[in-house]
Amino acid sequence: MKRLSRRTILRGAAGAAIALPWLEAMWPRKAQAATPPKRFIVMFSPNGTLPGQWTPTGTETSFTLSPILTPLAPHQSDIVVVEGLLQEGGGGDGHQNGIGGMLTGSPLNPGPFAGVGAPPAGWATGPSIDQRISQALAAPTPFQSLELGVQVGSADNWGRMIYQAANQPLPPTDDPAQVYATVFSDLHTDPAVLAHLRTRHKSILDAVGGEYTRIGKQLGSADKQRLDAHLAAVREIETRLTTSLVDNNAACHDPTVKSFATPHANDSFPAVGALQMDLLTMALACDLTRVASLQWSRSVSQVRFTWLGVPEGHHDLSHRSDGDTDAVTKLTQINTWYAQQMADLIARLKNTPDGAGGTLFDNTLLLWSNELAKGNTHSRQDAPYVLAGNAGGGIRTGRFVSYEGQGLPHNNMMVSLLNAMDIPDTTFGKKEWCTGPLTGLL
Repeated sequence: MKRLSRRTILRGAAGAAIALPWLEAMWPRKAQAATPPKRFIVMFSPNGTLPGQWTPTGTETSFTLSPILTPLAPHQSDIVVVEGLLQEGGGGDGHQNGIGGMLTGSPLNPGPFAGVGAPPAGWATGPSIDQRISQALAAPTPFQSLELGVQVGSADNWGRMIYQAANQPLPPTDDPAQVYATVFSDLHTDPAVLAHLRTRHKSILDAVGGEYTRIGKQLGSADKQRLDAHLAAVREIETRLTTSLVDNNAACHDPTVKSFATPHANDSFPAVGALQMDLLTMALACDLTRVASLQWSRSVSQVRFTWLGVPEGHHDLSHRSDGDTDAVTKLTQINTWYAQQMADLIARLKNTPDGAGGTLFDNTLLLWSNELAKGNTHSRQDAPYVLAGNAGGGIRTGRFVSYEGQGLPHNNMMVSLLNAMDIPDTTFGKKEWCTGPLTGLL
């Protein structure tokens, strides 16, 4: 088997090209057993949860998942459910400082965004954890981090969770076609070439067929299978990007040429999110980035989960009383659906090869977070967190870890996650809100 450069790509006519996934042929000959790089992902869902429907029962290592977390059952041995932490907050209303401090562990500055019952607020006063990880890893990848979203809405502090530094929010891209053009196509292919291929109903894969044949002859059987699986995923994404995401979508005005559908129609929410997870997974597989985030909607999200038979806006439902059985049922459905999305993302990572016989999931740490614990009180005590993956052995999984009654800030969890990623920090965010890493998490 001939060794390939990590930067080898499939090139074709008119500038068409495709990045390759990790292959065994790319490892240095004297380092075939080298450990693949660690990766970090954040997934966000909004408006709090229902503690009674979210919290597992049982002991740390022998626990039963709650109704909301049931979709994670196939991955129970690979997750850690964390209970009992307090997300501190400062500046703005509960939703504003909830999403602003969720990943930064910092308060908001004063600013122009008027909330409810609080002085106007601005952006967070520190970087988010994913950006601290990205900075420390300093990976030689085209993108230091990748911010993806699904219907994130306006450019305000209810719709921003990622911060490169104080007062520097990073906007997520919520159009899969734009993600594809920016992250994959522009790296190697002139956008005009891609547009020409689409106009002719011709896949970019067809343009690199000759190079694929040549490279394929140099690979062993395992690498050949990985390459074929990678290119099959590319073709599937291309097909879905050129097909309407919503039946009868008025924005898809000329279906005969399969124009891109709008990603912002309410009922396209599941399809856009699935495509974003595919793109995120492929970006990691191609080593285009090692740090990524997926923001489902925004704080105060009013997405209507019509595909679940829920016509009301999510935020409106989240403010109804605990005794409203109709609201409890519908909010349980909504949060369970988000748990299913996390399960689907985990499955994608587990099904994607990474290096010498492993998968992307083996060396990845995934955090699922929410800006509130309960929507109808704006409480952040017992804010819900689920971790998946062990970052290459940094975290013991298959556990339900409770810090109930200890008064510990969620900043401490962030320190532990940094340590799991081999970053030896002892504090994170506002120092007064942090007392060090959590005991027993790593």
